[in-house]
Amino acid sequence: MAKYEEWIEQHEEVKAWLMDRPSNTKRIFVRELKTFCDELAISPEEWRSLDKFKARDLAWKYISTKTVSSPSVAMTTMATLKSFFRNKNGEALPFDSARGGKHYFHMTSKKAALEHIPNKTETYQIIDMASSLRDKAIMLFLFQTGVRVNVIQHLTLKDVEDQLDKDTIALKVTGELDHKLRSRDIPFYYTFLNGEGVATLRRYVALAHKERRLDAPLFLTSEHKASVNNPSVGHKPLTQAYILRTVKRCVRKCGLNPSTIWTHSLRKAFRKIVRQADIDDDDKEMMMGHVLKGSRQAYFDNKDLEVILAAYQKCNFSREIPKSEVTKLRQQLESEQSKSAGYEARLNNLEARYERLVKDLEKERTESHNEER
Repeated sequence: MAKYEEWIEQHEEVKAWLMDRPSNTKRIFVRELKTFCDELAISPEEWRSLDKFKARDLAWKYISTKTVSSPSVAMTTMATLKSFFRNKNGEALPFDSARGGKHYFHMTSKKAALEHIPNKTETYQIIDMASSLRDKAIMLFLFQTGVRVNVIQHLTLKDVEDQLDKDTIALKVTGELDHKLRSRDIPFYYTFLNGEGVATLRRYVALAHKERRLDAPLFLTSEHKASVNNPSVGHKPLTQAYILRTVKRCVRKCGLNPSTIWTHSLRKAFRKIVRQADIDDDDKEMMMGHVLKGSRQAYFDNKDLEVILAAYQKCNFSREIPKSEVTKLRQQLESEQSKSAGYEARLNNLEARYERLVKDLEKERTESHNEER
């Protein structure tokens, strides 16, 4: 975004259009709009002030040159221009994009690689390949909470700071944290982090947030950690691209195929565990942040946080004990039980001997007393 900042500042309408959009969307939109304006030697304000049909024809003249060679770029450009034009007064560009229409073009795409949703054991193998405490905390957070990756970008220390001393962190995910909720009529949903996830996050915060600046991103870039000498640093969150590279690197290191696993696969690994749990179907959808039938607000108003937490705990996101370790523990238990049985037999034998000695002693005392008489 840095190379576009000056251009954005020069155009107030563009600045207003991009406000509050996710960083990835903002970057793509401004890139496409600037390229379009540069190619046609027209300012964004001049183009948007045109009659909607003239603006459409000018846009199509540019887009149509890409529909064959780069249909995905053409589609992205069309979406960008539609969004910018509509942002002024809600009026849409009148593209005829129906099949056979004047502005229709066929979207071709490469066949996507078959996605592999890791099970719990595989997920922890991926997490264990993290090269830093921060990266491990991020992946544990993604897996145990099931949040979308844009939540990682928008979290601040304030969102978790008052719960770091607890065994479980309750996270209320709103549209401020997950921007996708804004268009889905979902005011918020609850999810949780517990066990190893909380312990790892607590250690990371102790190292990276020594100044405890509550407005700082929870997960800081290495070169932007909080500093007393430079209070301006520490406010740059990690990018989704960085998190994806981290996941891919860890997948590769643990021996799985990185072309079949993405950041979103950790959310699907969360969903796999939730769906197998013996809990209410609405609770399963709620923990994923999905739309529920009926009034979602009323559903949450009537759901106590402890009830939702109990449902989450039934899902069990803790590590599985390896079979070899289970066998070892069972052998140790049997050994201890065998020793205990041996000790118990020896104790019983000693008790029997003690009772015989007491009886013999009593007998001797009685005989000695009778002789004296």
